[in-house]
Amino acid sequence: MFDPHALLTAPTPAILADAEGLAAWVSRPETAYPLGAGVVALLVILILKWADIASWRRARHKEVFRPIELEQVLHGQPPVVVDLRSPDDFNGPGGHIRGARNLPVNHLLKGLAEITQDKRQLVVLVDYDDRVSHRAAEDLQANGYVWVRVLRGGMRAWRNGNLPVAVSGRR
Repeated sequence: MFDPHALLTAPTPAILADAEGLAAWVSRPETAYPLGAGVVALLVILILKWADIASWRRARHKEVFRPIELEQVLHGQPPVVVDLRSPDDFNGPGGHIRGARNLPVNHLLKGLAEITQDKRQLVVLVDYDDRVSHRAAEDLQANGYVWVRVLRGGMRAWRNGNLPVAVSGRR
């Protein structure tokens, strides 16, 4: 028979010190089921938020734009928005940020020099999930570009924020 008072009994320090006592306490159904459900819930949350956690870690101590901040900046004096994805992804059904230029990462320095001569102009780098953008930002800064930012979370975060995308036809 189930005893609800058994749920209120916490393990004593003596039980925690003894491996067999701890194993016996954890193996009791009234303890094991809530612990197991909690572990499963934490794993589900971790799996669902893994991309956001990874993006947050890459963006620590760096100058980044969140999607909504970039959307606000685009309404004023627009920066140079450079999409580092392949032309197929840029022109594909997922679309791109309006006004963005497509420069695959291997053509970035040469292509950006053709777009803007002023290395003090704001440049925002975008890719699928911001992995490539952070490395490219370091390269641009090493080559004299002063004001380089990354769209935190990339196009994945932009689309998750339900922000407008431009879809161009295949060339």
